[in-house]
Amino acid sequence: MTEIAKLLPNIRDKQRKHKLESSRSSGAAAPIQSSPKVDYGRNPWDDDEDDPVIEKEYNRQFIESDGFDVDYFYLPYGDELVPHIVEDKYDYPYDVGLFSRLGLHCYNLDKGTSLKLAAINKYNDELRFTRCLYYYITLEAIDTSNNSLCNFQTCVFKDFLPDQASFVAQTEISRLKVPSGPRPPTYGGPERRWKENGVDDSYKGKMPKWFTKDEMAAISTKGQFYELQESELQGNEWLHMHAEFAFHYKWMAHETDLRPFLPLEIKKVFIQTKEESQPSMKLKANNAIFYIVFKGNGDPSGAPVEYQAVVRKTMDGIPGHICLEVDCLAYKSS
Repeated sequence: MTEIAKLLPNIRDKQRKHKLESSRSSGAAAPIQSSPKVDYGRNPWDDDEDDPVIEKEYNRQFIESDGFDVDYFYLPYGDELVPHIVEDKYDYPYDVGLFSRLGLHCYNLDKGTSLKLAAINKYNDELRFTRCLYYYITLEAIDTSNNSLCNFQTCVFKDFLPDQASFVAQTEISRLKVPSGPRPPTYGGPERRWKENGVDDSYKGKMPKWFTKDEMAAISTKGQFYELQESELQGNEWLHMHAEFAFHYKWMAHETDLRPFLPLEIKKVFIQTKEESQPSMKLKANNAIFYIVFKGNGDPSGAPVEYQAVVRKTMDGIPGHICLEVDCLAYKSS
């Protein structure tokens, strides 16, 4: 049992006590809001026209919750969110957990916090442009600084950009849970859109290939290259998350459960960045390229395999935004 799992019962007891005391002191229950009656079981594909009541109710739920609290609707034009309730919030799909950790990592970088994934309550997904999948994830995180639980929301999408990188995971929202209710819509707004001019041009375009020794030597003379020490590999859990994204990408088409092959063994990490002059500070750079050599605890192929991953991390300066672009090669280890 992990340390987080041991702490959760005590934390939940404190939260239940706090909620009970709050409900006793409030004296009155919150009013129940009414909404238009919607027949959720009816399939509008049976009709010739859209149902404006259903569409209006779907749009209201989407806007008032930013996509996190939406019932299931049949929409004839497609592109609707599909909700998923996680029956056992501690046994969630591996990829959804990976995207949740990315949202938490982004928040920790923005706020200087130390939140870690504890459980996933639910998530909604939406397919756009036939290949881009959005996840709206509601989760529980533990603040390791004081062992308290908090509710968290993150919106992450994954995409495939063959002209630039093999795989992309990017957050649009990373925040403590916000109650649903009337609010200005954020969808398509500046807080959701990626700020292209917020990232230096050297971190855009086609992904770099794995470096040769001569290339590494040339870059090292400019002070942009740094090999992490063993202590730095152990003290930064998010480096393992970077490697897991590469591992996930490599085996994604096979729908293989990768958890039996974790934790990954990271053998070497090189960081390339222009932002920090001191080698030890390069880990804190908002924009950097990571060259990672790792292997699994066994391998889905059944053979002894090591992986070379190139992970480009960028942040555009907008709170809640982080992007990982990933390429990964596998080769047999000796």
